[in-house]
Amino acid sequence: MPPRERRSLDALWHHDDGTVRIIEFDEAQHFNPHRARTFDFYPATAIVAFDLATWRHHSQQAIKMRGGGWGKPKPPLFPALGGRHLQRAFRDLLADLLPPMNGLRPTLRIGHFEVELWLSSADAQERMRLLLTRKLTGRA
Repeated sequence: MPPRERRSLDALWHHDDGTVRIIEFDEAQHFNPHRARTFDFYPATAIVAFDLATWRHHSQQAIKMRGGGWGKPKPPLFPALGGRHLQRAFRDLLADLLPPMNGLRPTLRIGHFEVELWLSSADAQERMRLLLTRKLTGRA
């Protein structure tokens, strides 16, 4: 990866047993036809901490992709217009598949559609705590 490239994570969750999990928040731009296609490449044995069918569905529904900086070219791997959409889809795939292969727990994803109705409400912190608890305990 060129030195100018970087990838930051939204959050790391350190479990009581010492294991670590990546937590990613997927805004609307993460759901697009390119991301929908990446799910075709997940092996049947892939371990994820989100519902693949739900993520695929939301990605397939996003027909109109955002322009401007959301879709600008990202050379060297994605040099054409719309390159950022392709780059984001590729990086999301890597963030899902690589952690379990390298000793981390599966990446937990929170979709914008799961929180957008209450994210600005007075009880947002409590609702986020409940959502994370459900997801971290497998009761999502």
